[in-house]
Amino acid sequence: MEVGGLVSRPLLALMVVLLIIFTFGSEVADAKCKINKRKLSFYLQQEIGLNELIMVPSARAPVNGTATGFGLEMVYEFIMTKTKDASSAVMGYVRGTATAVNNTAAATVFFVSNVVHIDYKGTAGTLSQQGEGVFTESSWEFSVVGGTGDFRNAVGYSIGKPISSSRTPSGRLHVVTRYRMYLWLRQC
Repeated sequence: MEVGGLVSRPLLALMVVLLIIFTFGSEVADAKCKINKRKLSFYLQQEIGLNELIMVPSARAPVNGTATGFGLEMVYEFIMTKTKDASSAVMGYVRGTATAVNNTAAATVFFVSNVVHIDYKGTAGTLSQQGEGVFTESSWEFSVVGGTGDFRNAVGYSIGKPISSSRTPSGRLHVVTRYRMYLWLRQC
């Protein structure tokens, strides 16, 4: 009940009591949760031009010294392996999009949104990662913003590092990138 535009004292007291109960209840629920740390490492096998397609052409032509124009957007699906050898055990695949969000003479910056699908040795689920990457640098970092299956409620980060680049017999560029993921899994 309001008195003169203000909340009455009994109503205010009730609201404070309810706030304390809900706050205490959520702390008790959090106390029952545990956080498991997990590390995951894989190698992304990218064959440029095979499993990646340009969805949106560049809005602006590439700047001298770069290969990709601003606004170019591509969609892709690449295989993940246990080691840098393309014939090693397949751990899953990565699907996503990359958009060139800045290109200067120094570098092209991509905004990346990936879903990492893992099905390896009894571990199955997905991890969602996103961030900006300059793939000509020695490493880059993406945030892990969620997961499903064995990775439900995952948060963390992944660090990508280029390992090798070579031409395939068909002339395509084959790029191998190592990713190390550091995850916190909240289980309640």
